[in-house]
Amino acid sequence: MFFVLINVARMKTPSFPLAIALALAVSSGAFAQTPAPKVLFSEDFENVPVGEIPTGFTKTGAIGVSDDAAHSGHKSLKMAAAIKGARKITLKGEPLAALGGEHWGRLYFKVKLPAPSPVIPAGKTSGIIHSTIVDGTATSPLVNDKIDLRLLNTVLRSDGSFSYLFNVQPPNGRKEFGASTKARFHYTDEWTLAEWHVDNATQSFQFFLNGEELPELAIHKGAGQFEGAEIPAVFETLSFGFTNYQPASDEGFVTWIDDLAVGKERIGGGVIPNKPVGSGK
Repeated sequence: MFFVLINVARMKTPSFPLAIALALAVSSGAFAQTPAPKVLFSEDFENVPVGEIPTGFTKTGAIGVSDDAAHSGHKSLKMAAAIKGARKITLKGEPLAALGGEHWGRLYFKVKLPAPSPVIPAGKTSGIIHSTIVDGTATSPLVNDKIDLRLLNTVLRSDGSFSYLFNVQPPNGRKEFGASTKARFHYTDEWTLAEWHVDNATQSFQFFLNGEELPELAIHKGAGQFEGAEIPAVFETLSFGFTNYQPASDEGFVTWIDDLAVGKERIGGGVIPNKPVGSGK
């Protein structure tokens, strides 16, 4: 950003059109210094028929585009009520190969209120619900097995508070691992901006909420230091939606996602052109 100083005392009668022209010139120069982020695909769901999912994705569970809520425009992706299980869309193949070992992602999400509570198991005094909004599958760079990297997760407590976490689920009895915040958040029906960043080269993970990084979730292991991170060289799948692994009370969770974008640079929360998978835009 830069500013132009004008000595108005030497101008007898500054003209309004000139002032507008100067303002536009300065504004144009300022905006030209901030190039748009490199987005590989983005989806605002506006061109997807209600009840359908975007081209290039496969679906699991009760999920589809809806016109009953939107962060921008008139549509979003809605995950219908379910007591337990997955409602998600999944991308695989060439678009993910183009991402390589590093990418940034962002989406907006919200939850229908009142949010459900954990079902307390018999003999217990409290329960939890672990839920995943964004996850990807890949081959572990550490032991070469298949892992599930949960990039946007929550764990809901019986008191209504929840924590965010980064969670890696290996197979064959290998212990899961990750990082977590304290349970200081509550579900809201206001749109929440979530961003994530993974980098295979530095074995690092970052997570941002409404533009601010949550440092408790940051992982920076360093080049070749796979243990405790296992960020892959390429993701085989990326999924977006809502999966809760424990049962929820009442009708279960109803959630929405909008303005999804994935790219090679941080995208942030601003408006970007729609670039559906396979569009070639």
